[in-house]
Amino acid sequence: MESTLPQGRYNLRPSKRRIAFRGATLIDLVICILVMGILAAIGVPRFASTVSRLRCEAVAKRIASDLNYARRVAIQTSRVVTVTFRNEIPGYDMTGVTNPANPSALYSVNLSDVDSSVALAGINFNSGSSFSYNNYGRPQVGALALSSGSVTVSSGEHSFVVVVSVTTGEAVVQ
Repeated sequence: MESTLPQGRYNLRPSKRRIAFRGATLIDLVICILVMGILAAIGVPRFASTVSRLRCEAVAKRIASDLNYARRVAIQTSRVVTVTFRNEIPGYDMTGVTNPANPSALYSVNLSDVDSSVALAGINFNSGSSFSYNNYGRPQVGALALSSGSVTVSSGEHSFVVVVSVTTGEAVVQ
């Protein structure tokens, strides 16, 4: 009986040639682990520094967001909202703003609850630690308009400044 397959096109016989496979030696594994250790030693400090910078930036953005929220509440309710920063327990309180998590409580933020490595390095609202948004959303200290307003947030070697615009009251991170 003849095969119906064309001749020379298919090789139906298994190959007799074997491929030699050589495994990794102990020296190869030691060199690989050594290279990985060197790369980790270089990368870990940079990673830790990046994490510290990102945490500091996140807290600064949280403060700016809360200040802008207080400004919007002052405009929407036509009431004065006062923001007071604390250094002893790093954080701030906002009177006239309801706490979204607990409407019967004062809106208070403890930065140690957010991130314990972040501190308030500088608070300057006309040389004080508090200011108010009037019913038009403009910042003031007492009866005077705000002439300078900033909060410096620091963590290790990183710091960010939250600046409150003296004309509009908008807070931005720099």
